[in-house]
Amino acid sequence: MEQGNVMKLLGERDTWVLKTVVAQYIVTGEPVGSRTVAKTSGLNLSSATIRNIMLDLEERGYLLQPHTSAGRIPTPKGFRYYVDHILPIQELGRSMQQQIQEAFSPPAHEPQELFRQASRVLSAMTGHPALLLAPRPQGMRLKHIQFISLSEDGVLTVLVSQDNQVQTRFVRTEARFPQALLDRFSHYLNELCQNLTLGESRQRILSEMEAEKSLFDKMVSQALNLSRQALQNDAENELYIEGTSHVLDYPEFTGDVENIRTIFKAFEEKHHLVTLLDQTMAAQGVQIIISPNEHFPEMQLSLVASSYGSRATPMGSLGVIGPMRMDYARLIPIVRYTASMVTGLLTKRHS
Repeated sequence: MEQGNVMKLLGERDTWVLKTVVAQYIVTGEPVGSRTVAKTSGLNLSSATIRNIMLDLEERGYLLQPHTSAGRIPTPKGFRYYVDHILPIQELGRSMQQQIQEAFSPPAHEPQELFRQASRVLSAMTGHPALLLAPRPQGMRLKHIQFISLSEDGVLTVLVSQDNQVQTRFVRTEARFPQALLDRFSHYLNELCQNLTLGESRQRILSEMEAEKSLFDKMVSQALNLSRQALQNDAENELYIEGTSHVLDYPEFTGDVENIRTIFKAFEEKHHLVTLLDQTMAAQGVQIIISPNEHFPEMQLSLVASSYGSRATPMGSLGVIGPMRMDYARLIPIVRYTASMVTGLLTKRHS
């Protein structure tokens, strides 16, 4: 699973208290008091002792007291520790395996329909919005990229593959670029991304943007930014989302119109979700991204996702997104098994 910053391992009593608080919070969504922990943790400790342990966990960043005189809730750091060090690894029960298999019967024939089917199945089985990042179009390898000035606020990007397929992307820009400058952009990027796939090109461009931060070459910076937008638009069209209405069922978002609006905006714009799913493709197994604040500021959301395809060359990623207090123990095996089903159906289709 995804590893966050290295954390010092907690002692046995601290671990049991944190485990109990997380388990209770997942079920109720309410702050957990020391008396509840004393009754349910299995530790033969008084409420006062439990209270002191919880206070220590709060000071170390694992728990949070949302209101004075209230109990505690886990922080993102607390959930991260729970997922990495406490959460039991479970196999999916035979009954749920059969339900998922039956939901894929009959399997869709076309890849696009299979991806829609998989995201619908995953949402139905988990009760959360499901996301599926499809493979890049035919693993397109770039032969040539050309920028063409269209208007005061836009640039047409023409992508030509090694097998001479052509794709176009329109990128809206704040300033107008002279065609001569766009030609320089094209020349630079053709050298940078020659014979790379779209995904590889995007990663190369992001790496170059990071490396160029210390430089003052405005042309390079503009070229990289323009190409990043063009390739990002391509990725947005490959994201399948099902079950967004489940967001309205989360008690923590009830009545919080601004939070709900932010989530649905992310579903609509997609690029933040694509970025998160891209991150999960680099590692093996199910990955858990908890409270990614850089994408969802001040929101208690998490992503449980897995790549599909072969281990050597993952094709895409799928998963569910929901409150930070999702039942990870239940979701992880469902996501893992659904990913294996998609892998198997795609392999069978190409055999």
